[in-house]
Amino acid sequence: MTMMRPIQRRITMTTSLRDNLVTMTCELVRIPSTLDRPDLLQAVIDYADAKLRDLPRGKVFYETSNNKPSVVYSLRGNKHAKLILNAHLDIVPARGEQFEPEIRDGRIYGRGTQDMKGAGAVLLQLAHDLAQLPEPPDVNFQFVSDEEIGGMHGTNVLLNRGYTGDFFITAEPTDLNICYMHKGAAPIDIVIHGVPAHGSRPWNGRNPIHTLRDGLIALEKRYPTPDEEAFVTTVVPTIIHGGEAGNRIMEDVTLHLDIRRVPEEDAESILAAVKSCFPEHATVTLLGSGVPLNTDPNHPAVQQLAQVVREVGMPAHFYREHFGTDARFYSSKGTPAVCCGPIGAGLHSDEEWVDIDGLVKTYEVFAKLVTHYQ
Repeated sequence: MTMMRPIQRRITMTTSLRDNLVTMTCELVRIPSTLDRPDLLQAVIDYADAKLRDLPRGKVFYETSNNKPSVVYSLRGNKHAKLILNAHLDIVPARGEQFEPEIRDGRIYGRGTQDMKGAGAVLLQLAHDLAQLPEPPDVNFQFVSDEEIGGMHGTNVLLNRGYTGDFFITAEPTDLNICYMHKGAAPIDIVIHGVPAHGSRPWNGRNPIHTLRDGLIALEKRYPTPDEEAFVTTVVPTIIHGGEAGNRIMEDVTLHLDIRRVPEEDAESILAAVKSCFPEHATVTLLGSGVPLNTDPNHPAVQQLAQVVREVGMPAHFYREHFGTDARFYSSKGTPAVCCGPIGAGLHSDEEWVDIDGLVKTYEVFAKLVTHYQ
C-alpha cells in the first residue's frame, strides 16, 4: 500500500461529540442483539442503517447471509476502499438489567459497551462527520452481526462479496493499543468407544471414562496449561457428554476441546498430536479451522496508525491476543489487518464497561488517521 500525503483540512469536532457518543452507545446497548434473537440482530443493523442512509454523500450497501445482516457505508460509493473500519454489533447474552446502560465515574456500564457497541457509536459518528466534507477520504465502514459466533456470515461474507481494502481495522477494545496477531480456532471432538456392562461387573466391559482419563493426562503433557504471557497453542477440555444410567458402563463418551492455535502451528499437525494421546478406537474429528490474525507490525499502514495513536497521547503498544476477531479474514487474504479500539474492561462479564473519554480518544485517532487516505 502506498501511504498518501495527509490532506490539510481536518474534521471539525463539535462540543457535542462526547454527548453523541454516549447517546448512541446507550441506544445500541438497549438493543439486546444476541444470537438467539434474529429480530434484534436485524434491529441493531437497522439502527446503523438508519444513521447512514440519509448522509449527504456516499453509498450504503446491505448484505445478508444465513439471516445475519450487515451494512456497509462507502464514502466514495465503491466496494473497495483504501481503509476499512469495522465494528460488530452482536453481543453475548446477559441478564435483562444489563441492557439498560448505567453511566458512572466516567464510564458506561452494560452488555456490549466495551465489546463493542461503544466502538460502533464511534464509527457511526465518524461516518456522519466525514460525509459532511466536500472531498471525503477513501474509507468504508462495516457493521456486522455475527462476530461473537465466528464471523463467517458477516465480515467473511463481505470480504468474499468484494468488499476489499488496502488496510483493515476492526475497532475491538484494545485500550488503543494495536493487536497485530491472534490465535486461530481449531475445535476438536473426540468420541471414545467403550464396551457396555453392568456397573457391578466392570470386568465384563471397557469403560471409556478410563480411556478419557488417560487421554486427558497425555494431552496435558503435550499441551501444558501456560501462563498468560506465553503465546502458544492451547488445548482446553470444555464439554463432556456420555452415560444414560448410573449402574451401566457407558457405550461411549464425547469430549470437546477448545483449541486456539498460534500461526506457526497448523490445524492438521494439532489433530495428529491429539490423536496420539488416545487409542485407535477413539474417533478424533477436527470440526473446523479458523485462521489466525497475522499482520506484520512494521507494515507502513500499521506504523501510521501507531503514530496517530501516539499523537493523541496514547502509548500504542503492539501485542498479541489469545482469542479471535474478524480481522483474521482480511489478514488471511494478504490485507494488513489489526485491532485497535476503546478503553474498557469486563469483557463478557457482569461488570462490562467502556470509558467515555476513551471513546472520544478513539474517535480522535480515527479522525486523524483517515486524513491519510484521500
